[in-house]
Amino acid sequence: MRKILFFCLLFTAFLNRSSYAQDTADYKFIPPLVLSDYNDGSTMNNLGGISGGDAELPGTAYAAIVSDNSFRRGESGSALRIDYDVPLPGDYSFYWIKMGKELYGKPGVTAAFDMGLYNYLSFWIKGDPDIKNIKVEVHQDVDNNGIFVFGKDVTAFVYTDPYMDGVVDKNWKKVVIPLADFPLIKDWSKIIEIVFVFENKNGTPKGTLYLDDMILGYRPPPVLMSKDIKEIAAPIESSFKVNGANSKQCLTFKGSNVLTINTGNVYDNPYIESFRFEYSADKGDTWRTIGTDYDVSKNTHNLNWNPDNSRELLRYQVRAVASDIRGNDKATRVLIDCPVQPITDDEFLDMIEKKAFDFFLDHQNLGTGLFSDTTGGGDASIASTGFGLAALCIGAERGWISKYDAQKRIILALDAFLPKPGNEESMAAGRYGFFYHFLDINTGKRAGKSEISTVDTAILVCGAITAGEYFGGDIKKKADKIYERVEWEKFLCRDKGPFLNIFSMGWSPERGMLESYWDYYTDEVIIIDLLAIGSPTHPVPPEAFYAWIRNKGSYGGGKEFIYTWHGALFSYQYANAWFDFRNLVDKNGVNWFDNSTNATLANRQFCIDNADKFKGYGPNGWGITSMARPEAYTMHFGVPPTGNGEPEYDGTLSPTGPAGSIVFTPYLSLSALKTMYMNYPRLWGQYGMKDSFDADKNWYSMTYYGIGEAMILLPIENFRTGFVWKYFMKSPFIQDALKKAGFTKVKKRLPARQAGR
Repeated sequence: MRKILFFCLLFTAFLNRSSYAQDTADYKFIPPLVLSDYNDGSTMNNLGGISGGDAELPGTAYAAIVSDNSFRRGESGSALRIDYDVPLPGDYSFYWIKMGKELYGKPGVTAAFDMGLYNYLSFWIKGDPDIKNIKVEVHQDVDNNGIFVFGKDVTAFVYTDPYMDGVVDKNWKKVVIPLADFPLIKDWSKIIEIVFVFENKNGTPKGTLYLDDMILGYRPPPVLMSKDIKEIAAPIESSFKVNGANSKQCLTFKGSNVLTINTGNVYDNPYIESFRFEYSADKGDTWRTIGTDYDVSKNTHNLNWNPDNSRELLRYQVRAVASDIRGNDKATRVLIDCPVQPITDDEFLDMIEKKAFDFFLDHQNLGTGLFSDTTGGGDASIASTGFGLAALCIGAERGWISKYDAQKRIILALDAFLPKPGNEESMAAGRYGFFYHFLDINTGKRAGKSEISTVDTAILVCGAITAGEYFGGDIKKKADKIYERVEWEKFLCRDKGPFLNIFSMGWSPERGMLESYWDYYTDEVIIIDLLAIGSPTHPVPPEAFYAWIRNKGSYGGGKEFIYTWHGALFSYQYANAWFDFRNLVDKNGVNWFDNSTNATLANRQFCIDNADKFKGYGPNGWGITSMARPEAYTMHFGVPPTGNGEPEYDGTLSPTGPAGSIVFTPYLSLSALKTMYMNYPRLWGQYGMKDSFDADKNWYSMTYYGIGEAMILLPIENFRTGFVWKYFMKSPFIQDALKKAGFTKVKKRLPARQAGR
């Protein structure tokens, strides 16, 4: 009897092995899809699908991107944090992830995604406190309308516990769920969303969950279902190369390096899922990911590495790691140990500038041409659009975008503000050639109760002029037409009295002409007045430039300057981003470049004098301007002297302050930017320097603003090459405006890069 049982077991094992061999022999590798790794700082997945939490009571779930080492997985990148609260038994909350992009012109309607190539979903997860059985739902869009409707479309779900070691706890664990365990899904080509559900029935009504590296993959079913994993091998150390050369020695790393190593592949071991290179800057105490390759059908892996030579200036160690589908790693020993060449100032500025440019590259709607106001989605801003036009010119000149693509994007944007043949109105809503401050980014219609804005229209015109002078041809014709259509005199007060020759700030259908005027100096009114004076079709009297109040003062023993109402640093920067005032004075003898220089020095000195009150303030911690702060965005922060006599500040600083003033105070601004970058790593994100931070509160703005990115990009480019100045000042309309306003040349000064302050 025992012999019979033995042979039965042996025969069963033989059949299992035969089945395994049959199922894997013809296996053709399908590259995994990394659905979300969150390393770009966004909750949007890599397919372009948006995500969000349930904000409605009785259960709520709120999500944010985290990059602190204690929260993210590993020592680099970011992870998703979800805070949920379901106080009542039987209730639930959820976090949804759309699988496709929102369809153009159809808010809330998203494309479905075909998951038919894949047979498992995996992700890394941890939480606090311990969380049992998180529900994972997959939703199928039955009627192809792009909207999930509960009870009408298909919902299939599993709970996490059976697919992981224990429950969700404070340690990162990998969850691997075979898609076959969602039997209710009949058509995997119509998946519209994946949802994580938090139910109040498992003893954790409130908690925090972290997610990272969500992947869709395929493995032969026997491999996927097996609980016994064939151990993977570490990459082959002897095959390691740097830039094609076999070497264990190096002098220094600089720029981009190609790292190469050989490994086993998925046909050798079907459990291998990925390969990565890692580096350590602390002799192996912590390892950070350089890059990951999921194409494990090959034996040789090449990854590019640009070492961080901006913060860590010691030595780097490099190793290679293979990982299986359950998250088990097999690493090599240290492959190389060498220093890096420190970043130069020019490389540092190039890095910052390129990241700011990326904001505009990623936030132009390619249906309308309009640019987003912020990274938070929502409306377009005509100021952001004006700055975006200049950004595309800078990008084309630096090779960050092809000139052909930049021209296409610029024409698209300009056409939004010009009437189509046979129509009197443009797509972008406005009045008298002026436009609403905020527009629906998909349609160009007025957004909410937005006002028609004189200053934001002026910034739009500045961007158009710059693009027209840089590219010429049809772009110049369109840019000139936008300028010609602005009826400046309609917003200029011509009645005798205190507001004679003063511009209104705007107009709205509800309020009519705004009773707020550009009656006090700010760089914004300089832009409006000079554009209006130089208009080829609707010019205003040159007296407008001298109609507003010019009060003088100084701070801390510094030089006297004409100050603005709130004293925010941006109010000394905007006109100087476009107009090259370095060798010009107006008819009152004012050099507006020097005026802004002295205001910048006052801003810095104020932060030095108040360094005992706020942690971030000091010689290299300054930049009190318009910015986000923990409570809300403000345009009223500033330093003395101010027109209102009540400077506001709270310890929050913005990198746009020193960056926007880099043409005035090159060395001081560069030193401040480098200090912020070095001392506050969390200030660096997807688009480079974040808008603002408060060192005392350990708070960093999560939102990037178009106007803030512009006051990094344009001034730094002017400092480096004078690019925006060169092309904007080339316009005959601008030269005519300066002449009419009484500007004259003075002794030529050194270029911004050589004028050391």
